[in-house]
Parts: sequence; structure tokens; C-alpha cells
Amino acid sequence: MTRTEVQGPPNAVSPPARLTERLAALAMPCPVHPSIHLVEAAVAGWARAAGLDPDPAASRLAGWAFARCETGAVTTLARWLTLMSRLRRSPEALTPILAVAEGGEPGPAPLERAFSGLWTACAPGMSDAWRERFTAGLTAQREATVSPRTPATGHHGDPGDPGDPGGRAESRKDAFGRYLFDLVEPCLGVEVPVPVWRSPQWRALAEASGDVTAWCEEAVAGRGHAGTISLERSNPGAEEGKIDRVATRMEELWTAARAIPALTERHDLGFAASREVTRVACAFLTIPRAYLERLLETPRYRHLG
Repeated sequence: MTRTEVQGPPNAVSPPARLTERLAALAMPCPVHPSIHLVEAAVAGWARAAGLDPDPAASRLAGWAFARCETGAVTTLARWLTLMSRLRRSPEALTPILAVAEGGEPGPAPLERAFSGLWTACAPGMSDAWRERFTAGLTAQREATVSPRTPATGHHGDPGDPGDPGGRAESRKDAFGRYLFDLVEPCLGVEVPVPVWRSPQWRALAEASGDVTAWCEEAVAGRGHAGTISLERSNPGAEEGKIDRVATRMEELWTAARAIPALTERHDLGFAASREVTRVACAFLTIPRAYLERLLETPRYRHLG
């Protein structure tokens, strides 16, 4: 008699493997920034002063993602994450925010004024190319939230997946907030050279990082988009498939990251510039890890840890 026949009906589905067993990224405890309590206090005070609800999860995410960065970088990222969380609930604010990004004056709305402050702090140190890239991401996000079935433009100007009817997968990622990954650079005080971020290797890194992050964010938020990592305890077989998908994409993310040193050498960036690009690439690895930690923190998915 088999183990399945002893423990349950013949067609019973085994419990899903834990994410911690499938993902090397979860094999070790995820460090958090040593000054996270200072970050949380600073960001909560900033949010209240801006007229926004504090979002403690944003500070924890930033503390995990930038665990080894300067406190100022963590605080700036946490403020952006707080703003991004509010924008997903108020997508109509993207139109006036885009006007601010293009040089307009902010209105009295808290989201506009909060964005203006962060934009004034971050944008002046970046090039025109970065600002165009960032505003293009904001525009794609606005279009995705207004017309989610319209084929969206990819992060680097390429069309969405032709096998995805209506461009839903690309639209979903834009609605998640793809500009998060562009914000890594001003938060760290780095700008990835245009030839590097336009390369297939960098795109592979950014796309894989964005996919895992978006799937985990959607799972935590409980959204039921087709093809997302919406895990259900009542359906172990489906849950196992979703875990497989995240694990596979994480492996692809690490494969993409290992190609970055050769990419910087190919473009002859030199030691200092290569090190800065590597810092951004490392953030693309740690942001999904931070979202996985957040996923496992929630009661709905704690059994996967």
C-alpha cells in the first residue's frame, strides 16, 4: 500500500512544497537595515506631513531591499514605496503627477505635492535620458490602469508579449508600477549608462525582477489576475504550480544577474562605474526577495515558509 493510499484518497494532492525549500533566495534569513527603526519613524513623519497615510510595510520593504545601503537611500526608497502604494489606489492622480514630472506646478492634492517633493529631490541629479525613461514608465502605468486590455509598451519601448491577448501581462506589470526599478538609481545616487540598460542582458534582469515582484505584490494584495502568483490554500495543486513559476523565474533572475559583470566589461565601464552598475543589479535581486519576505509575513501565505 502506498503512502498516498494510507494518508488520503487515491487522487489526493500532496501539500505544496514550501517556497523556502524551492528558492535559494529564501534559504538564509533576509537581513534588514540596522537603522530600520529610524527609517520607519522618518517615513511615517514625512507621510503625515504630506497628508498621506503611513505605510509601515513600505519601510520594511525598503529595509530588506536596501539592507546594506546608507540610511538616506533606504528612507528615500521607503517614501517612494509609500507614494506608489497610494497611487495604486488612486490611479487618477497619475495625470497631474505626470504634468509635475514634465515641469508643471503641483496642485493642492497630497499625492501631487508629495510627488513634487520626491521628484525635486531625485530628478535634478539624473540625466534627461533617465527622466524620459521614468516618465515613460509613469505614462505606461497610467495607460495600463485606464485601459487594462490595451496592448502596452514594454519597459524599453518594445511591444508586449504577442501571445498575451490584449497585452494583459505587460499591462499588469505596468499597473504594478514598473518605475519602481528606475527609482533604484536616484535612491542610490547612480545612473546606469544608456548602452547598458538598453542591452538584452539588462532587460532580462529587469524583466525577471519585475515579474517576481509583481506576482508577490499581487498575491499579498489578493488580486486574482489570470497568470499571477495568486496562491490558494484550498487548491494545493494550483498552489504548487504557482510556486514552480516563481521558483523558475527566480532562477532566471539569478542567471540574468550573473551576466552583468561580463556586460560591464564589454562596455569598458571601468572599475568605479562597473561597481555602481553592480549595485543597481544587486538591488534588482533584493527587491523581489523583499517582496517574498513580505508574502511570507502575511497570514494567508505563512504556511509556505
